[in-house]
Amino acid sequence: MKAVILLAGMGNRMQPLTDEMPKSLLPIGDSNTLEQMIRKLMKCEIRSFVIVYGYMQDEIRQYIARTFPHLDCAFVMNEKYKTTNTGYSLMLAKDHLHGESFIKLDGDVIFHEEIIRQLVAADSASSYVCVDSSGVDDEVIKVQCDANGIVVRIGNELPVSNAAGESIGVERIDERSNAALFATLEQMMEQVANHQLYYEVAYDAIIQAGEPFKTLDITGLRWVEIDTLSDYRLAQEYFGHPTS
Repeated sequence: MKAVILLAGMGNRMQPLTDEMPKSLLPIGDSNTLEQMIRKLMKCEIRSFVIVYGYMQDEIRQYIARTFPHLDCAFVMNEKYKTTNTGYSLMLAKDHLHGESFIKLDGDVIFHEEIIRQLVAADSASSYVCVDSSGVDDEVIKVQCDANGIVVRIGNELPVSNAAGESIGVERIDERSNAALFATLEQMMEQVANHQLYYEVAYDAIIQAGEPFKTLDITGLRWVEIDTLSDYRLAQEYFGHPTS
């Protein structure tokens, strides 16, 4: 199984820290978000990576070459990183996935290793969305399920009252949903007006068309999506130590 890491964004809300360094390389203790992500994935037997980058791509590529010189890694450049969003970036990874299952990770999420361990170990009957059921509010990407725990909707405009939890930006896409996902993304991105859409819009479309998705409840396991300086401080508190 491969891992796809989305790293194209500029991290504008983290300025001035991201003026001279990509957000994924900002120090977290003695490491950073990207290093911790790759090491935790490798501990869970993920050995092949696809990295979609854009902003400060040379710094990211050079860092990986120094830190993981033998990593099996394909690099994909999002030339339009200033005017596109995660849906466009994920679409660009298609040619490196060849209809196989993969784990997709937002490059600004730092997390407990157990989350990946559980995601890899989950049965292969469907795709999975990692969900935290604590503290859901109007601003986050929310996941709605039916009575059997099957995901029926995903998006940030869903009502909090119907949400099973917040999507943390880590999913496992099953090989049987691979083609539908990328066909949907490509169709969406034909329109320039859609270039700012998040990949969850495509997830939602294929879920409503019948592609099976389940939730993986990771409530209680630590994770941080690093969007702001306060998020960065929390990430350092949680993950800035060798045992994190």
